[in-house]
Amino acid sequence: MDDTESSADYKNNALDEFRVNWQRELQVQNESVQQDDDVEQTPGLHDIEAQAKAESFYRTAVDLEQRGKVYDALAFYRKATQIVPDIEFKFYEQQKLNYDANKKYHNLPNDFSKQLDLSTSDAKEDIQLIDGLYEKFQRDLCCEEVYAGKMLINSRDNSVIATGHNMHISELPPEIMMNILRWVVSSQLDMVSLEQFSAVCKGCYIYGRDEELWRLACVKVWGHNLGALDGMEEGLSYSSWRDMFIRRERVLFSGCYISKTTYLRMGENSFQDQFYRPLQLVEYYRYIRFLPDGKVLMMTSADEPAQGVNRLKQLYASRPDVLRGRYRLFGNIVTLILQKSQSQRPTLQRQRRGSLMPGDEEANNSQYVIELRIMNTPKRQFAQLAWTKYTLVQRRNKIETSSEFDLTVAKYPPLWFSPVKSYHLDADAPLT
Repeated sequence: MDDTESSADYKNNALDEFRVNWQRELQVQNESVQQDDDVEQTPGLHDIEAQAKAESFYRTAVDLEQRGKVYDALAFYRKATQIVPDIEFKFYEQQKLNYDANKKYHNLPNDFSKQLDLSTSDAKEDIQLIDGLYEKFQRDLCCEEVYAGKMLINSRDNSVIATGHNMHISELPPEIMMNILRWVVSSQLDMVSLEQFSAVCKGCYIYGRDEELWRLACVKVWGHNLGALDGMEEGLSYSSWRDMFIRRERVLFSGCYISKTTYLRMGENSFQDQFYRPLQLVEYYRYIRFLPDGKVLMMTSADEPAQGVNRLKQLYASRPDVLRGRYRLFGNIVTLILQKSQSQRPTLQRQRRGSLMPGDEEANNSQYVIELRIMNTPKRQFAQLAWTKYTLVQRRNKIETSSEFDLTVAKYPPLWFSPVKSYHLDADAPLT
C-alpha cells in the first residue's frame, strides 16, 4: 500500500516538473520570437551594409552596361540580386528621391519670387523701364577708377600667364570696334546680331547705339525717301535713327514672305466610266524675299516652305521660275516691278550684205507691277503683306498693253513673314 502511494506521488511530482519545464520553454521561445520581430522591424548594421554593398554592385553593373560591356554587367547584376533580391526597385526609389530633392533645391529662387508676390498688379505697377539708359551708362563709363577711360573692361586674371601675343577686345580702339560692327551688321542689315551684341555689357550697349550705324541702316532701307527725324510727311517724329528703324513701316530681310493658295479643279472624265469625274485639290505657295539693296525675288512653286526657301538663297543664280526686280517703299505701301529671268542668248537681226546686228531685247518683254500694304501682326511688326494691286504690263513691237488681275482673298491671300536663319550666315560686305 505504501509502495503504491509513493509511486503515485512520484508520478505527480514528475508531471508537475514537466509542466513547469514546458511553460519555461514556451516562455523562452516567445521571448526569442519577439526579439526576432524587433530585429526585423529595425534593420541592423548587417542589413545596412548588405544593402550598401548590393547598391555598389548595381551601380557598377549599370555603368558597365552603359559602356557596352553587357556580359561583365550581368555578373554584377547577379551579385547584387543575390544580396538584395529587390535591389532594382530600391535603387529606383532612391534615385527618384534624390531627383525630387534636387528639383526642390533648384526651384528655390522661383519659390522665393512667389513669396515676394512679384506677380501681383501692384508689383507690376512698380516695375518701370529705365529712362535715359544710354546717358546712365555713359556716366558709369566716365568713372576713371573702374574703366580707366576705356569702353570695355578686361576681366581676364592678370596672374594667369597667356601664351602668344593675344590682345583682349578691350584694348581695341573705338574706330576698330565700329569697323567690326559694320561687318556684323553687313550689307544684309543683320540688326538682330547688333542688338545681341548690345546686351553683353555697358560698353557694348554704347557701341550698339551709335547713331551713325543706325543712320546708315535707315539710308539702306529708305534711300532717297529717308527724310529727317522731325520732318516726316506723315507728321511723325522720331527721337533717334534707331527709333525710326524700329517704328517706321518697312519690310523684313531676315526671311521671306509666304502665302498658300488652295483651290478645287474638276478633272477629266474616265474613258471607262463616263459618269465619274474626279475633283482635284490644288495647292501652291508664293514666296517673296526682299534684299536691303532694293532687289526683290518672287517665286511660285508647289514645294513646301522647307524646300521653297532654299531656292531663294542663291541670289545670283538664274532660275526660270524666279522673278527678279526692284522695290520701293512709299509709306506703308511697297511697290514691286518684276521680270522673268532671261538666260537665253540675245536675238540677232540680219542686215544687208549678210551682217548680223544685235536685236532690241527690250522691244518684247513683260513686267509685273505689284503693290502690297505692310501690316502688323499680334506677334511681330511688318510681318504681313496684303495685296492692293497686281498689273501685268506687256510690250510687243513697241506697243504696251496692261491688264490688272482680280485680287480676291481666295486667289491672293496675304503673305506672312517667316524667318530663315540661313539667309544671314555670311557677310559679303560691310555696312556703308
